[in-house]
Formats: sequence, C-alpha cells, structure tokens
Amino acid sequence: MKKKVFQIWYQVFLHESLMRFRSALIIGEGDKTMPKKSCRKDWRKIIILMPTGDPKTRFSIGFYKDDIYKLSTATRKVRNGPFGMRMGPENCGFFIVSNKKDRRLGLKFVEYADIDDKTYSKLPLY
Repeated sequence: MKKKVFQIWYQVFLHESLMRFRSALIIGEGDKTMPKKSCRKDWRKIIILMPTGDPKTRFSIGFYKDDIYKLSTATRKVRNGPFGMRMGPENCGFFIVSNKKDRRLGLKFVEYADIDDKTYSKLPLY
C-alpha cells in the first residue's frame, strides 16, 4: 500500500463546529495478535474504508480512541475512492469531516486486509 507521509494529527472536540459535518463513526476491530504495547510501524492489519457523498467534496480523515478525537491535516476528495487505515491491537473508530457545511458525507466499511495485500497495492494508507 502507498503511504501518506506529510500529515499531522491534531486533537478536536465534538463541540467544535467542524465536527457537526462528520460522517458516522465506523468501529474497526483491533488486531488481537499484536501485543498491547506495539509500534505503529509494526501494525499489519488495515481497515479499508470508502467515503460516500458528492464526488467533489474534500474531506479530512479522523479517528477516535479512548475518548479522544484526532483529525489529519491531509485531505482528499470523495471521488478518490477508498483508503486504508492501520489497525493497532485495540479497537478504534474512524470518521471523515467535510470541508463544506452543506455537504453530507458517509463512510462505509469495505474489509480488512494485510498491509502487503497486492489487491490494495495502490491504495493510499493513512
């Protein structure tokens, strides 16, 4: 899978106005074969997610774990299709946030894959 390198994750809060324009939360099942204390570079399980909505809508990807919401500075468009997120040993929620107030977005679970799965060799990984 391709890797995104130029992104920063920053904490956001549900009461922030931008969070009103987020998709539903998709809960990913953690990789139970990993030790609780593991480095992200060792995470091999990937959750494949598909954004839905107006193809021109730009969005940011976010995740939720332990009552903390974080949002990436990297953006993409709905028309760019599916993307992957690494899964650590614990369950984690994922969502996307629109850059436009009037644009509705959705997020769908596609499947789980291994980071070396050739089916997704061109898929962006966040």
